[in-house]
Amino acid sequence: MSPLTVEPVSAGDRVEGSKARLRHRLDRRVLALWWTVGGLVVLVVIGASIGVGMILHLHPVFPALACVAAAGLAAVIPPLRYRRWSYQVRAHDALISRGALFFVQQLIPFDRIQFVESRQGPLDRVFGLTQVVLYTAAGRAGRVPGLSSEDAEALREELARVAGTASV
Repeated sequence: MSPLTVEPVSAGDRVEGSKARLRHRLDRRVLALWWTVGGLVVLVVIGASIGVGMILHLHPVFPALACVAAAGLAAVIPPLRYRRWSYQVRAHDALISRGALFFVQQLIPFDRIQFVESRQGPLDRVFGLTQVVLYTAAGRAGRVPGLSSEDAEALREELARVAGTASV
């Protein structure tokens, strides 16, 4: 199961007398996935900066600075994202918190969810991870990446069970 943190609960979040709510975190393997994607982006930035530098006859320090900045961001952003990503199935909605530089919280009411799917891309399969995607009538409403297969299946089944209902 995914790591949990216990936080104080507000009156609207209580589920049948519970005193604390459980906030689920992503699997730590998602950090390796994000660092891999960041490394691939850095390779593209290196190629582009060398090409632009040659075409525009720039001093070599400018492409080097672009590469160092890209590598720094690729190293720093994944741990920030991991620390902010969490999800929680509450009494009447699903709460998804995410962000690295900007913090975003999504509340998706159960009565708005139309269907839930699990998804694995090629890199997800390499790292043994799965994503859960929630859809409403307006389209994709939320996504929880970086879950183990067991956690993704449990979350998908729980959300599918309550999808379209006014209350649990």
